[in-house]
Amino acid sequence: MAYRKIDEFSSMHLDVLREIGNIGSGNAATALASLLNTVVDIEVPVISLVSYDKVADYLGGKNTKALGMTVDLEGDIRGCMLEVVHLDFAKKLINTFYPKEIAELSQIDDMDISVVREMSNITTAAYVNSIAAMTQLFINIKPPDSYCDNVSNLVAIPAEKLSRSFDEPVLYIDEKLHIGDSEMKSGLILVLDSTSIQILFKKLGMPYL
Repeated sequence: MAYRKIDEFSSMHLDVLREIGNIGSGNAATALASLLNTVVDIEVPVISLVSYDKVADYLGGKNTKALGMTVDLEGDIRGCMLEVVHLDFAKKLINTFYPKEIAELSQIDDMDISVVREMSNITTAAYVNSIAAMTQLFINIKPPDSYCDNVSNLVAIPAEKLSRSFDEPVLYIDEKLHIGDSEMKSGLILVLDSTSIQILFKKLGMPYL
């Protein structure tokens, strides 16, 4: 049976997804601290299931321009993670490595994108690794693809990759990061195909819905 509506998930299913997110955020903080050579704290993330047609509102609004980093998942499960990075977060990351005045996203060049892409590779890998560790599933991730577009177009990318309907749920992870003395926000969504969702819960000892 496919999981197609938010109300088909029980509180137990949601708690398991939140636990995966909490472990992933801790791993991401450790990895980012090493990359940036500074203290990185990630507050306990807000993790929820959101219908696909509403998730853009959680990521800054449909018409907000942002950077999007997608990572494809393959192996025992198939899916896609999207990290949406807004201008202030991108500026902080880039200026950690070299000084650059950035007033708008159009000023970000290929070198800048490589910095943001490396950050996204680390954070998404942390979440995927937490899923793999809890389930003993083999999950491979591909290098991130980068986009600069309106949020509504960015969130459509995983749906198109996986042929998902826009009334189906996605896992939304709202992160608040403290990098040095700055506070940043990052939003991620995890999208799995219906078969992979069932495989995930079966491995976690959860009943089918």
